[in-house]
Amino acid sequence: MKALRTFMMAVDKTNIFMGKLMVGVTLLACAVITFEVVMRYLFNRPTNWGHELMVLLFAIFYVAAGGYAHYYRAHVRVDVIYSSLSLRGRAILDIATSVFFFLFVGVFVYTSWTFYWSSQTMEAGAEILGIPVPGERSFTDWGPAYYPVKFIMPFGGVLLLLQGIVWLIRDIHFVATGRKFT
Repeated sequence: MKALRTFMMAVDKTNIFMGKLMVGVTLLACAVITFEVVMRYLFNRPTNWGHELMVLLFAIFYVAAGGYAHYYRAHVRVDVIYSSLSLRGRAILDIATSVFFFLFVGVFVYTSWTFYWSSQTMEAGAEILGIPVPGERSFTDWGPAYYPVKFIMPFGGVLLLLQGIVWLIRDIHFVATGRKFT
């Protein structure tokens, strides 16, 4: 039981850390957007890198914050039905619908890993000190590597999957005992 509690706490703390880290990513993206808007409209000098970096930062935020949102159970649900149920009824409904959650997250992790891996192994002609470096790169002048950003997709999916497992354990425990898992 202690190992299970340790696992659950580790997942919770990891997702909380990632959520707080994503606040920093969001602030950085906002700073880049502000810079890009100033350059575009005040100086008529838009940048390729500003727009592209902003898109990459928000992509990282979008997929890496899923586990954090699920920790707080902030994802969309039908509150008309859910809010009318007792705590035990909500836990039972969460257990029943977890099948769809795990199916979605499993497919997401699998397909995003494939997406990442094809990006990682792509030959884009990049070199460091004359040594070819594999990996997809942007076609802009700036040319950042895409594969590190694409790695965040399966990583964020795994964090979401682990948080889903933790909530499933809590829900099963609550339905079985009537007490919250602490």
